[in-house]
Order: sequence, then structure tokens, then C-alpha cells
Amino acid sequence: MSRDLMHSAEVKDLVREAYRNVPPTTAAVAHKHYDADELAMLPQSAIQRALGVANHLRYAGIVPGETVLDLGCGGGIDTILAANRAGPAGRVIALDFLPEMLERTANAAAEAGVSATVKPLEGELESIPLPDDSVDLIISNGVINLAPRKARAMAECARVLRAGGRLCVSDLTIEQEGLPPEILTQPAAWAGCIAGALAEADFVHKLERAGFSGVEVLTHEPLSIDDCALYPLFSDEVIKLMTELIPADKHASVAVAVVIRAHL
Repeated sequence: MSRDLMHSAEVKDLVREAYRNVPPTTAAVAHKHYDADELAMLPQSAIQRALGVANHLRYAGIVPGETVLDLGCGGGIDTILAANRAGPAGRVIALDFLPEMLERTANAAAEAGVSATVKPLEGELESIPLPDDSVDLIISNGVINLAPRKARAMAECARVLRAGGRLCVSDLTIEQEGLPPEILTQPAAWAGCIAGALAEADFVHKLERAGFSGVEVLTHEPLSIDDCALYPLFSDEVIKLMTELIPADKHASVAVAVVIRAHL
């Protein structure tokens, strides 16, 4: 059975519950991925809700006036930074399936002075509520791996992009045989993107099958168990299991955060 179709409803429920209850204590994640100039553009409310896995915006090449779709806007960091780069003539559509996240992003955008550019939109990756050929660029940060039906999510990305449109995302990749089943079956491992992560070659292949060309894996950054502990989505129980069950020589790289860019 395709991993895209396994336990779809259950995965969505546990991810929804985990992200609703994220405590405002993840500023260390923001300081890990964004430089001082980027952080200076952001309100503390967004910095404290950082949950991304890398900084894909450095490679996105946002052009003033573009329409950008941010998949899984979360606390609003990437939405706000994209809005600054798209400028007042641009538009950033902040998509999330949690009303709580959309409210956080909207409030943070208002604090940052870019609310006129930001449009919150409730919806799921596998059924993006936008018309065909309506955006120039899609970004996301540690979100595609949360979709139970990843091939469907990528097909939706291709559908809403205009001809020549681009995709630039950060996400986690992992070789599934490297993780014990005791970890893969933990809800917190799904919410933290580990259990739902694809192998890099699978990620690239699915993008190409969805119609993307010129797929490039631009960066690789190992994610250690200590890095996982920065994210409250990884419970103490999961961190303990990882420490006990994963061989010590693999503790420094239980997954790899990548930045992937492609175009139609």
C-alpha cells in the first residue's frame, strides 16, 4: 500500500492536535535558521512560534509583485519574510488547515506591518482552495511531509502554479529503514515530520511525476537528536526512545533537512 494513503485521517488528526498545542517556546528554532536581518523584520510572536526545518527563502528568488503561496503558514515567519520581499504590489497567501495558525499568522503580519499583503486561507495541501494557474511561487517549511497523501499535495502545487511557476521548499528526508518501528509509530514522530518523511530520491521522483522540471536539492543539513529536542512536537518520550533505540553513531543525523527547488 502506498505510504501516501496510509492512515490518512488519523495522521491529520494527530498533526492537528499537536500543532494546536505547541507552546510558545521555540525561538531557538528561529535563531538557528534565520539571520539577524531576517529576525529584525519579525515580531516576537512569530519568532516564538518557529517550527521550520531550514531557510528555503534564501533560494526562492521572490520578485516584487509576485503572488506567493505559503503552504502551512504556522506562526507566520516565512509568510512575513515573503511579504517583505514581494512588496506592496505582491501578495502572500498563507494556507493552513488550522484556524488557530491562520489567526497567529494574521496577527503577526499585522504587527510586522504587512497585513495588506497577506491573505490567510484555510485549506489542506491535498485540496488547495485556489483556482488553476493562480500563483507564481510556492514555499513551505517542514510541511509537505505532514501530508498523508504527498503525491496528491504535489499535484495540487502543480495545478495552482502558473506556467513557468516555481516551488522552493524546506523539508526533512530520511531513510525509513534507519528508524525503529517503535519510533515511526509515535504520533509525535509524525507531527515532527520524521515518521512521514520521504527519502530524498522519492521526494524528487514525486515532484517530477507531478509535472515539475529542473528539480534541484540545494542544501543538506543533518538533524540530530539534540536538534529534534528543540521542537516541542517531539515529546520527551520520543526523544528518549530515539536515544535508546537508534545506534549512537547515528544520533548526529537521524534525518536530513533539505531545500528543494523546481519549476513547471
